[in-house]
Amino acid sequence: MGYDLFTTVAAFRRLVTMFKRARTTEPLSDAAGVRIDRPDAEILVHLLEAGEPRRIGAIADALQVESPHITRHVCALERRGLLERVRDPGDGRAWRINLTSQGLGTAEQCRRFTAKWIGAALAEWSDSDRAELQRLLVKLADDVSHKMHHTAVN
Repeated sequence: MGYDLFTTVAAFRRLVTMFKRARTTEPLSDAAGVRIDRPDAEILVHLLEAGEPRRIGAIADALQVESPHITRHVCALERRGLLERVRDPGDGRAWRINLTSQGLGTAEQCRRFTAKWIGAALAEWSDSDRAELQRLLVKLADDVSHKMHHTAVN
């Protein structure tokens, strides 16, 4: 079978649609031990993977959504004790968003839930196929991110 860009795009679109439509709120909430929806989980896991507090704008950029959307979710997560605001060490007037200890645990549970879910789909794949998928997905994400950033700047 030869390469066909439209087949690749269609498969990618199908995956994105399945991820968006997946009814994961209840199982994700059960795994995390708190009521959580997909945007909340994305913010928490982003902060976990960033490994440091981030500004609202940086979170929005990373998740490719508008800052007001992130702000609403951050405020709600703050009220629930999962996030906290900390002073930006580089600019004392600014704030960064940080995981609380409860937020860290919830983020770890969310990441494990997603990994388990995807891991089940890859269970019968060979180690080399899983490694190749990982390599190609990282490359695709990096290349698309670079193209989007380069296009937005120019």
